[in-house]
Amino acid sequence: MSKHMNWIFAVSLAAVVAGCATYPTVTSQTVIIAGVGPVEVEQLNVEVVNVMPAERLVVVRQGRRSWGVLVPEVFGDLQNIRTGDRVEIRRIDGVILGARRARKGARPGIVYTEAVSGPPFQNLPDKFVVRSLTLTARFESFDPATGIVNYVGPAGPRTHQVVDPDIKADITRLRRGDMVDLTFAEAFHFQKY
Repeated sequence: MSKHMNWIFAVSLAAVVAGCATYPTVTSQTVIIAGVGPVEVEQLNVEVVNVMPAERLVVVRQGRRSWGVLVPEVFGDLQNIRTGDRVEIRRIDGVILGARRARKGARPGIVYTEAVSGPPFQNLPDKFVVRSLTLTARFESFDPATGIVNYVGPAGPRTHQVVDPDIKADITRLRRGDMVDLTFAEAFHFQKY
């Protein structure tokens, strides 16, 4: 993995976590992905405000909103990130891989795990990277007929379609207001401009 891509991954963490205090401005478009179907490609533009490599912290800003993110070591050295860098982040929510109640006292958040190379996004261009993440969110509702789950996470209210029957069964046991851990596979692309 190149150093250039490593710093981009670090900024991606911040972009998704941006909604913790106030929601970021996100634009989207629908595209068809073979094997997945229609998906929303979300786009977020951010500016790097500060980089603290020793603490593995990157602060980014969108408009007047700024937020920090601790960058895991898996994303490499932060020496290539500079204050003032602008990054366009495109992200595709993928398949829900799991759902369970979160631990007591859990707050909305996102934990990224290592990159995955399973079937969900095999036909994406090389510039997209696929990884898994666990999103802790407040459960709102689930419609078993449509498979649509509604939740409020760090980036605000979201909906997602659940296809797997086992995951649907797990979600039907949840109650409105429960904190839930949803595990996803997602694809993302970043471009410095």
